[in-house]
Amino acid sequence: MMYKRLATLLSATLFSFSVSAGVIFQDNFDSELPNGGSQTNYDDFLKWDVTLGTVDLIATPNDWNLTCAGGVGKCVDLDGSNKNAGTLQSIALTLDPGTYTLSFDISGNQRNSAADSVEVSLDGFLTETFLVSANDPWQTIVRDITLTSQTTSNLIFEHNGGDNIGILLDNVSLVPEPGTVALLGLGLFGLIGARKKFGG
Repeated sequence: MMYKRLATLLSATLFSFSVSAGVIFQDNFDSELPNGGSQTNYDDFLKWDVTLGTVDLIATPNDWNLTCAGGVGKCVDLDGSNKNAGTLQSIALTLDPGTYTLSFDISGNQRNSAADSVEVSLDGFLTETFLVSANDPWQTIVRDITLTSQTTSNLIFEHNGGDNIGILLDNVSLVPEPGTVALLGLGLFGLIGARKKFGG
């Protein structure tokens, strides 16, 4: 009887963790302008605010021969079209203690211009600057972030430039570390097994 109760508790616990272990934030920009293509100085994002400067929404294909990650969909040129590079800030994210994986795709400006840099931050928990040459191909950046207390933060991409030709951004995601949930599940299974073995 006790075994069945523990099994029920384990199932309910793992279900609640699997629900909360989903994606915290994800955007490939394909939902922007669903009936349109590219737009310069775009500032009507569903999940972002342009807090400084401007950015351009890029659709593949486009008049500038720019290619988004994977050669399809949409992406963002972080240096818009008014010679004032943009800062893209996500909606507020409430994060519980734990380890999270941030990943995003960036490429050079694809226009044989100078190298560019972008500072990526998650309000005080991650700040890193990436220098990207003009013809650097799409690359996936992955970083783990560990939080010790609940916090509300914004994910920020701040481009440092001003020539209307910037780093391209695509496929941004922030997800909880799956190992944390897996370890918890193994521990609970171990408790149930021990309880059954010793006749509890």
